[in-house]
Amino acid sequence: MARHSVLILAGGYATRLRPLTYTRPKPMLPILDKPLLDYILESSFNSNPETIYISLRYLADYIISHVSSKWGNNIHKIKYLVEDRPLGDAGPINLLRENRNIDSTLVVVNGDIFSNIDIAKVLEFHRKMGGVATIVLTRVEGDLSKYGVAEIDDRYRITKFVEKPKLEGEGLVNAGVYIFEPEALELLPRDEKPLKISLHLMPRLISRFDVYAYVHMGYWFDIGTPEDYLKANMIALEEYCRDLDRCLKGYCEGDIEPPCYIGEGSKIERDSEIGPYTIILSNVNVRSAVKIRRSIIMSGTIICKGSLIESSIIGERVYVGKWVRIDQGSVIGDYAYIADTVHIGKEARIGPHREVEKNISDREVLP
Repeated sequence: MARHSVLILAGGYATRLRPLTYTRPKPMLPILDKPLLDYILESSFNSNPETIYISLRYLADYIISHVSSKWGNNIHKIKYLVEDRPLGDAGPINLLRENRNIDSTLVVVNGDIFSNIDIAKVLEFHRKMGGVATIVLTRVEGDLSKYGVAEIDDRYRITKFVEKPKLEGEGLVNAGVYIFEPEALELLPRDEKPLKISLHLMPRLISRFDVYAYVHMGYWFDIGTPEDYLKANMIALEEYCRDLDRCLKGYCEGDIEPPCYIGEGSKIERDSEIGPYTIILSNVNVRSAVKIRRSIIMSGTIICKGSLIESSIIGERVYVGKWVRIDQGSVIGDYAYIADTVHIGKEARIGPHREVEKNISDREVLP
């Protein structure tokens, strides 16, 4: 069987996900009960690679510590590339070339994608087509300006690729999973400046070689913003938690409307109403008469009596006092303290370790 390795890009700052990413790197954000990175590693290991490289920069030690404890049985297959400066999504390929001789197929995976892309099946398609590169595409509708958009012919060859076009509608967009043969990577400039796959490698590849598209038909989310991160978790609930018994791991005296996930060690007191579309992670204490809908409550948080949380994300070990109201679209960073009767308006952002003792207006930011 042909050999391959995997490179996971996990070094970004994820500024658009603040305040959640002040205290954790984006690949460590949980989807249901495990970090996003673990989903990517599972798919990577299922493809039977020789080596999995993880490119790191921001909060690198956080990721290394988790991988060492979670993936200890496979740690001999995992190696780290620590960037000394931001390199873009293509720069880590050059970093890998400086440290290793790339003489087999390389799979490159963005570390901020939640999907059910099967890397083994993409590799099978790539080898069948025989090109020097394959890119996974997925179909989206709406504003296409956030993506790289591709056009393909009837043989699945990419004929055109435009990065972030000002377009509305339906299109095939870059899903953040690439397969490259060694000769494809020789076209990547060896510059020290940050490099992007879509700008500095793709146009050269398409002009000189057959580059194929694997069209992914399953779920796919780029969790680049809190809104996208929340949507990804809602999809995960639909995929895995329609059966409440499977996802009710804590103790519950309140009412739960599925789909919901209640993590181990969590307690929901009586007269509380949870769901639909709510994720409560481990060791959360939800006290009486609380209402939580379409939200994520991270581990160790306390929600006191009578509080209402709508379509929001609450970080780890947050204390939410009695009769607090948190309106839709708000994000509360880790270890924040919200005093009794405080009202937090729509789309507010509260940084980690903040004490909030007065009302917060719509879209107000406390970094």
